[in-house]
Amino acid sequence: MSHSSPVQRRLALAVVGLVVMAPSALFAQLRTEITPFVASYYGMTHIAKGKGLFNAGVPFTVDQNNAFAIGGRVTIPVGARLALEGEFAYAMSGVSATEDTLFGPGIDGGLSQSGSIIFGSVRAVFSPRRSNLFMLAGPAIIKRGGDAWKGVNSGDITDFGGVVGFGVRANVTPRFRLNLTAEAYLYSFDAFPNQGTDPEFQADVIVGLGIPISFGGH
Repeated sequence: MSHSSPVQRRLALAVVGLVVMAPSALFAQLRTEITPFVASYYGMTHIAKGKGLFNAGVPFTVDQNNAFAIGGRVTIPVGARLALEGEFAYAMSGVSATEDTLFGPGIDGGLSQSGSIIFGSVRAVFSPRRSNLFMLAGPAIIKRGGDAWKGVNSGDITDFGGVVGFGVRANVTPRFRLNLTAEAYLYSFDAFPNQGTDPEFQADVIVGLGIPISFGGH
């Protein structure tokens, strides 16, 4: 029967120690972030279109208005280049309806009402090695509210979809950083269910500037 030497035993213990301690050392350097942000919201598609909103047979469109937005996100690292993130955003976006020739030949018209959109998402965030860029993707929920949707069933103005985006981390000083992000929430929405209109594909874009606040790690 062979016996391991003291040197071999010490080497084996050292290898086991590295295997156990390396992940702990890695995660000790990773820091959870909370990032409040301000943003601009852009509705890139009509939320409804058809004929006869104000006058029978006349084409119309309904749109979310571009608006100011605020929000926050929590980023939890799960590796050197991968993180899980949850985000909430609130856009003060009203709704505008426009009909062709409402006020006469060649003169379009319409009306608008105040409203809002709430966005929530959980996503994976990937950062390429040696880069300040990052990419994100994950599932999302979108809910409309405000005067424009008063009296509408909550389930009819709540939709599920996905979010994709990218961003950049800018180190202004060693202790002060900025995150610039551009995200697209993609989903389907039926503004007038059971009233002859079809669900419309939505691409809502949020461009935000945030200040990350780090906790834990070194």
